[in-house]
This record gives sequence, C-alpha cells and structure tokens, in this order.
Amino acid sequence: MTKNTEQSFEEFIGKAKKSSRVKWTAAGVVCVFFAALIFVSIDWVLGALVHTRQEVQVPDLSGKPVTAALGALAGVNLALKQAGVEFAEGVPPGSVLRQIPSAGSTVREGRVIRVWISQGDEMVFVPAVEGLDLRAAQLAIRQAGLQVEKVENAYSLTTEKGQIITQKPKADSMLTRGDKVVLTLSLGQPPASVILVPDFLNKKLAEATLWASQQSMNLTVKEDPKSPFPYGVIAAQNPSADSQLAPGAALEVTVSRRPASDDEKTYHLHYELPQGKKAMRIRVIMEDDNGEREVINEIKQPGTKIDLEIPYNGKAVFRIMSDGILVREREIQ
Repeated sequence: MTKNTEQSFEEFIGKAKKSSRVKWTAAGVVCVFFAALIFVSIDWVLGALVHTRQEVQVPDLSGKPVTAALGALAGVNLALKQAGVEFAEGVPPGSVLRQIPSAGSTVREGRVIRVWISQGDEMVFVPAVEGLDLRAAQLAIRQAGLQVEKVENAYSLTTEKGQIITQKPKADSMLTRGDKVVLTLSLGQPPASVILVPDFLNKKLAEATLWASQQSMNLTVKEDPKSPFPYGVIAAQNPSADSQLAPGAALEVTVSRRPASDDEKTYHLHYELPQGKKAMRIRVIMEDDNGEREVINEIKQPGTKIDLEIPYNGKAVFRIMSDGILVREREIQ
C-alpha cells in the first residue's frame, strides 16, 4: 500500500468517526428534548389536577376508632395511613392517638393523613420476688414497670428473716404498667406467743391432727376422691402455711381419698434444691395415662428437700421446673 493510499484511508476513517459522533450527539439532544417535554407536560397535568381539587379542612381524629376515622376522612375525600402504634394509658386499643396534618388544617382533597394508633395500656408480668431480700425485690418490681404499694411484716417458719414471704399479685400475673404490688417481709421465726400454721401439704393426716390438738385448734377434715396425691395424704389446707392463728381458731385440711386402681404404681420423688441466696418456685408435673397433673407449685427455700410418694398409671413422665426452667425429667414405666 502506498503512502498516498494510507493517508486517504486514514482520512476516510476519521470522517466516519466524526460523522458517527455527530449523529450520536444529535440523537442525545433529541432524547433530552423529548424527555424534558414529557416531564413538563406531566408536571403541568398533575399541577392542573391538584389545583383543580377543592380545599378541605382536616377533621379531628383523636380518640376515634380506626373505622370511624376512615369514615370521617372519606367524607371530605381524604385518605388515611397508619404511621405507627404506641402504648397509651387510658386510650382504647385501635383508637387514634395523633395525626399529621393536625385537626383544623386546610389541605386539598386526596391528601393522605398519617395517624398513630393506640395499643391501649401496656401490660407487664409481675416478677417472682418471693425469697428475695427487700432491696432486690423492690428493684425487680421497679424494673418491671411496677411499684411497691406497701411492705407488710410477718413471722415465718420457713422463710429467713429479711426475705419476702409472699407477694400480691402472684408472680406471672398480668398488670398494667405502673400498678402496685404488696410485699410481705419475713421477721424470722415467731416468738412462743405467736402461733403459725405449719406446711401440711403432702403430709399425713396424723401430723395435722397432732399439731391441732397441741395448739388447741379446731381441725376440720374434708376428703377429695379425685386428688392426684396418694390415699391419706393432705392435698390442701386452709389457712395456708405461715398464717397466724389464735388458740381455738379453725384449721381445715383436705385429704386425698382417691381409690387406687388395680394397675396403679407409686414413684418416690426425691429432689434437693441447690444452696443459694434465692428461693425458687418449684413445680412438679406428672403426665401418665390419666393425663397431666401438677403435683407441686410452691416457693421453696435453698437446700429444701422434696420427698413425695406419687401414684401413677401406666407409663409416666415426671418433670421438675425451677423458676420456669426444666431441671429434671424422668420417664417411668
């Protein structure tokens, strides 16, 4: 290829590239023009539509149920959008707490009104504080969003001095945040002049009979033919353990009189609570051919020994729960 030919070829390529750039530039300008034209047209149309809508006043939705709020907005051609939910004391669940734009504002038809909906009073669980010292119990109650209304004092046969004997309401009850709890604080072992009822649950009737005779108490015995406890064992008592009685007062116990079936067996349950500073709620649950039954649901002090004779039918499973945690499970044939 000669030198002149090479130059001519290079000039041809250059002109072609230049022509291509010109075409692409022109095409780009045309696209931008039409895009701008479309944007301006849409903006003009939307603006015309918006400005042709009438101005209306935003109704007051506060305290209205959502359905009522929707109706109020529909009457003035406005829409509703839930912006969030919140707990609110004294405001029924499903009612409007607040809104944007505010009531009385002037907006055009079609505007979306954002609202926040009430979930009602916030409910919290009552913590388990029985067995704790007073300071720890008060802290747990405050952290749960509740208050200590008052602290009562009482002697106790089982709870050490300075620890909580009972609480009202019971642990795991549901209360409204800010509600109050009553605590009973142990003064320790009672003096000789104070008579406290022992814990007769799962004991033989003879023990309650002897104690009532020694303390000059009137003992009433009831029978329960459907009790899950063995025959002759005390399944319930009134008043409860640690209650203070005067001489001559009444003590009522309920004794298991459930007839034993031919295939009934007995399991000896032994469990010793670990040592520590905190009492624990112990639940013993048994499941056999007759269904599931709760044998024990009590607050027990550290180191307490549990010895029970529990009747069962067929195949049984025994579970021990400590403060809601499964600590032992055993299957018995």
